[in-house]
Amino acid sequence: MHQEEWIDVAAAAARHSCSKKSIWRRIWRSSLPARTEKVRGRDGRPVIKTLIRVSDLDYAFGTAVHDEHVRKIREAAPPLTRDQVTAIAQVLTEHLLERDAKRRRGGEAGSSS
Repeated sequence: MHQEEWIDVAAAAARHSCSKKSIWRRIWRSSLPARTEKVRGRDGRPVIKTLIRVSDLDYAFGTAVHDEHVRKIREAAPPLTRDQVTAIAQVLTEHLLERDAKRRRGGEAGSSS
């Protein structure tokens, strides 16, 4: 599909495996540019459709938007204190020790049979 091609909301949702409501939400929030256009329907009668450029859709669902979002969060977040770093390290260490102990118990149970 060419990047300058325009597709309707249903096709956009199918392309990115999401609901049409998700596409509409992005359009209403102005995070996904779209245009309305009168086109011929299946029966030949005119139908008003909302169309989205493929390149805009891919950008909105791509890594560029995610990376920008992460950058903004990192800029706004204060650095961790020494106490927070210590608490996180302690929780992680305890988790790893528990996981290793479960693996050892599971291995011993299997070898005693």
